[in-house]
Amino acid sequence: MYTYKVVLHPNNKQQTKLKMIMNKCIEAQNIVYDYLDSLMRKNKLEHERTGKYIKLPTCLEVRRWFTIQKKILDEEVLEKRASMTKKMQRENHLDFLFYDCTNDALKQTVKDTYRSFMRFLKKESKYPVKKRYSNTKKSFYVDPYKIEFSDKKVKIEKISNSTKQNRRVLNLISLAERGRIPTNCEYYNPRVIYDGYRFYITVSVSDENAPLKYKEKMQKIKKGNEVIGVDVNINDIVTSNKTGTITTSFSTINNTNKVKRIERRFRRTQKSLSRKYENHKITHKSLKEAKNYIKTKHKLHNLRCKLNNIRDAYIYYFLNKLLFIKENTLVKKIVVEDLDVKEMMSKENKGQNKYLRPLLQKTSFGKILEKIKEKCKFYNIELLQANRYYASSKICSLCKNKKIDLRLSDRIYRCDKCGLIIDRDLNAAINLANY
Repeated sequence: MYTYKVVLHPNNKQQTKLKMIMNKCIEAQNIVYDYLDSLMRKNKLEHERTGKYIKLPTCLEVRRWFTIQKKILDEEVLEKRASMTKKMQRENHLDFLFYDCTNDALKQTVKDTYRSFMRFLKKESKYPVKKRYSNTKKSFYVDPYKIEFSDKKVKIEKISNSTKQNRRVLNLISLAERGRIPTNCEYYNPRVIYDGYRFYITVSVSDENAPLKYKEKMQKIKKGNEVIGVDVNINDIVTSNKTGTITTSFSTINNTNKVKRIERRFRRTQKSLSRKYENHKITHKSLKEAKNYIKTKHKLHNLRCKLNNIRDAYIYYFLNKLLFIKENTLVKKIVVEDLDVKEMMSKENKGQNKYLRPLLQKTSFGKILEKIKEKCKFYNIELLQANRYYASSKICSLCKNKKIDLRLSDRIYRCDKCGLIIDRDLNAAINLANY
C-alpha cells in the first residue's frame, strides 16, 4: 500500500462546509463517547458488586443507537432555529444539521470511537480521550466509492447541497499538485485533514498504482548486516556502527537561522496577541468582534504550523539517512535509548536546568522515536530499545570502564583507564550499537 497526501485549495464556501463536517464528526464522537463511557462505568460498578461483567453492545448496535439520536438532535435544532435569522443561527452554531453531513463520515467516526474503547479493553492502548472543538487537527472520512479524482480536482460528497447546474461545481475542490494522485483505480481510507493551517487529502492505493520512482526504489532495496546505535541530544543526533567506522552527525533543525527567525516572529506575535487580550479585558469588549485579535491569532497559528512542518520534514530527512547505510542498502538493526522525557522536563527534577526544558520540548524525542518505530516496521528492520538506566555516555566504548563523575558539560569523553579521547555523543552511539 502507498499513501498519497496532497494539499487542497478550497474556496471560502468549501472551507466553511469542510469545517462544519469536521465539527459535526467531533460532536458525533462526543455523543458516542459519553454513551460508551457511561456503559464502561456501569460495567465497573457491576463487577465490583457481583464479580461479573455486563455484555457490551456490538458496533452495529451502537451505530443503530446513534442513528436514532441523530434524528432526535436534528429535530431539536430545527425547533430552536425556527424563529432565528441566518446570522443568529451561525452565531449559535445551529446553521448545520447531521443530515447535511455525509453519512459515511459519521458512520466511520462511530466505528473509530467504538474501536478505541475495544483496544483499551484488550490492553492495547490507554483509555480514550474526549475530543475538543478547539483541537487544531481535525479530519473526516470519505467513502472511497464516492470520491472521484481528476488531474486537477477532487469531487467529495455533500460539499454542495444545491442541485442547480451552476452550484454543482462546489463539489469539486482544487488540488495543489496536478496529476499526482492516479485516477480510475481503487482507493482505501480517504480522509480530509485540517491542521489549522492547510487542508489535506490522504488516500491509499495498491502498490501497482504507486509512483514509478517508489516501485524502482523498493525493487532495488537490499538488507545489510550493520547494527546502528542512535544517540539523541539537544544539539545533534549522532549515529554509529559497532566499530565506529560508519558515523554520521546531524545538527538539530532548531539551530538553523530559518527556524530561529520564525521563532522570533512567533514570540513577537505572541506578545502582540497577549497585549490585545489584556486591553479587551479592561474595555470589556467581546473578543469575537475584535478583528485585529482574530487576525493576530490566525497569524500565530500559521507560524506554529510552519515550525511544526519544518521540524517534521527534518525528522524524515534524518530517518532516510539513518535507515540506509549506502544508496539502496538497509541496516540490519537499530538500537535507541529509552528516554524518560517527562521526568527530564518535570519541575521536580532539580538536577535539570530550567533553560533546557523548552529545548527538550523543541527537539521532540518522543516523535523521533515514534517515526523510527514506524519505519522499522515498514522495512522489517529489528529495533531494540536500551534499558532506560543504561549509562551509554559514561561507559568507555573501548575498555568498558565506567566514569561515574562525568558531567553534562563534558562534551569530550576521556577514559581514566585506557586513555581513550573521543566525542561524548559518538562514544554513546558506539555503546548503543554494542548493547
